[in-house]
Amino acid sequence: MPPATNGNGNGNGNGNGNGNGNGNGNGEAKEEEKKDEPPAPEPYALQRLLSTTRFGSWLDDKGIKVDGWVQGNYTASTANRNNLPITFNDRGDFWQFNQNYFRVAKEVDASKDEFQLGFRTDWILPGTDARFSIGRGLWDDQLKPAGRNGALPNYYPIDLFQVYTEAFMPNLGPKGSTVRVGRFATHVGYELVQGAETPFLSRSYMFQYNPFTHSGVWAITPLNDTWTVSNGFSVGTDNFFGDPTNRFTYLGQLKWAPKDGKTTAAFNVVLNDNNYQTNQAFPLYNVYNAVITHNLTDKLTYVADATFSHMDNTPLPAGGTGSATWYGAAQYLIYKHCDNLTSNLRVELFEDTKGVRTGFKGLYTDVAYNLAYSPVRSLIMRPGVRYDHNNTSRPFEGKADLFTATMDVIIRY
Repeated sequence: MPPATNGNGNGNGNGNGNGNGNGNGNGEAKEEEKKDEPPAPEPYALQRLLSTTRFGSWLDDKGIKVDGWVQGNYTASTANRNNLPITFNDRGDFWQFNQNYFRVAKEVDASKDEFQLGFRTDWILPGTDARFSIGRGLWDDQLKPAGRNGALPNYYPIDLFQVYTEAFMPNLGPKGSTVRVGRFATHVGYELVQGAETPFLSRSYMFQYNPFTHSGVWAITPLNDTWTVSNGFSVGTDNFFGDPTNRFTYLGQLKWAPKDGKTTAAFNVVLNDNNYQTNQAFPLYNVYNAVITHNLTDKLTYVADATFSHMDNTPLPAGGTGSATWYGAAQYLIYKHCDNLTSNLRVELFEDTKGVRTGFKGLYTDVAYNLAYSPVRSLIMRPGVRYDHNNTSRPFEGKADLFTATMDVIIRY
């Protein structure tokens, strides 16, 4: 299978799908809890602007929030032009407009012991990142050549990254359940597609070559103040309803998060028949993932993220078909120097045993560091460096090593 150069069936994960807490007790107890909560942050510019209009007042009355961000980056690289199999900032010495991310959401409040309805829709309008997040069966024709005369695929496509309705059902489970139906970000892994809410511009290999989204049903059920179990069913990984690639897929998560503890842990799975669909040139694979987060101090956080994935009957770059595995582990240190400055460090090992995901077999080493600086709340600037090495192949334009230096800028609105 060739290197993943678009989001069709390759993918990656993340985004939400993790549970949150629930209310209990009587109204007086809830009032006590609210007094201890920090004040809600001020809305960003778009929500503030809308609030001065009649339409904005209607949105406020309905509890509907509107926000987003724009993100762009410049990556200097030892590659001449192409940083693949690194995605998202895949172009060397080139400015990319990664995301114009826009979302509208009405969230349910799981602390209220009452039935509620909500929804969410997230768009990349447009952005180069959409080339990797677009799912099969949902506007994926944007990734095909635009004409007969050697025209290139659309470099700035649009992606409806998430679109779902959700309901909070207070009588489903010990503390109620939140049930989502639609296309939603995967529960697998630590990093996210959302550029403003993930620590690095350049994502880990585990993120890049595992699920991004699922289309189906996802139910989040807190068992108590510590344990949450989530279950769901989808039509596959990174595909949409009604596409010929649809296959029954089980989604699961078990999360341990003590209310006043410093450590959280989650075990995640994606399970299906894990056979490559030859007639559709589309991968179906199983994923097993664990994420552990620990606050070492008030300023220093440690994260461990490990994933194992496998697929059968897949075309091999060396020829023929067979089984393939890809797996890895990444460790993160996140240090908050002050309110507006954070350091992020990632060290990752990722093995693509047959080269079916990246196009080149071997053990990849990824070391990345950046600074995230926010002089004002709506602006994030992230200078960073990254070093990559493959111990077996030469994936980076014929070289085993790649060094990149990046600067990405995010403006939230």
